[in-house]
Amino acid sequence: MRDQSQDREKYFEGIRDIVDDSRIDLPGSPNILIVDDESSLLKLISSILITSGFTSDRAYNLSEAHKALSRKRYDIVFLDLGLPDGSGFKVLEKAIEIFPETLVVMITGIHDLQTAVSAIRKGAFDYITKPFSVMLFQDRFATVIEEWKSRTFTKSYQKYLEMLVKEKTDELTDTVSKIEHVHDTTVFALGAALDLRDPETEEHCRRVSENSVRLGTVLGIKGDNLRNLKWGSYLHDIGKIGIPENILLKKGPLSEEEFSVVKKHSILGQSMIKNIDFLAEASEVVLYHHEKYEGSGYPLGLRGSEIPLFARIFAIVDAFDAMAYDRPYRKALGLKKVIKELIRCSGTHFDTEILKKFLQIPPAELKVKV
Repeated sequence: MRDQSQDREKYFEGIRDIVDDSRIDLPGSPNILIVDDESSLLKLISSILITSGFTSDRAYNLSEAHKALSRKRYDIVFLDLGLPDGSGFKVLEKAIEIFPETLVVMITGIHDLQTAVSAIRKGAFDYITKPFSVMLFQDRFATVIEEWKSRTFTKSYQKYLEMLVKEKTDELTDTVSKIEHVHDTTVFALGAALDLRDPETEEHCRRVSENSVRLGTVLGIKGDNLRNLKWGSYLHDIGKIGIPENILLKKGPLSEEEFSVVKKHSILGQSMIKNIDFLAEASEVVLYHHEKYEGSGYPLGLRGSEIPLFARIFAIVDAFDAMAYDRPYRKALGLKKVIKELIRCSGTHFDTEILKKFLQIPPAELKVKV
């Protein structure tokens, strides 16, 4: 028995060495309760346990056993089925109810084997029949101790693994947050470059970015996809950096020739960011944000579902912002007129179903000039 116990200790130590972490608690000493009305048997079991290096508490009847279980959590209980003031089954039920992991070993007479089997079915770990020899009890106790150590170590190791998973998850979350911060900083730096040339355009980009996210959320877009929509919307006009200032900042309507130059900004913008890995999908908004639902837009004249979803979302948000705010060549329209114009262009400029969702959003939840 001693050799087996030593081997078990080495096993536990070996596991802890493998994972190289002292936060795994190795089993110490179990709390043991002996419940039996025979004083001589109580003393015998207690002395065997002391010889093996363990202490124990005693209870002579059902009442004392219940009191002991109420005061202390026991890992191992040796329990006589026949108690003077009631059935040992009540102690078994109480012990399992308080601490389901309790290892209960029933002590029964040789003629009570069926009762012992019934106890096993009710949650007892093992049984031993009276009379028994010291060696038999030592062997049975060794089995119980090994089971207790195994369960205790497994529970501790499980807690350790849960803690380790949480630590690694927190580390990963922190890393992801830092990466996202770098990405956001990069996007805003690009926006700042546009702001140097045209402050009004940059403000417009911030508004449409927020409104696109709001509409995207209503449409069930989440996670990375929502982030791509946000970035694409914010950078949709980044290509205007390549448009001459005399055209970009012109007060009043553009000539046909000037407008043809401005139309190049969507292709210029996409070429600027498409090779930046985290902006590759966002660049679709930049390229297609001037496409119209019936096919008269630019640069490719796409129509209907040929236009990527994010670009269809953005087209509505962009038009809404363009009409709701002052432009160099005209004043902002009132909110009612803006909505009326959006509805008028439903199915021609805009995806009808997406527009319906947009119009359901309360104006207070959108970036809009009141």
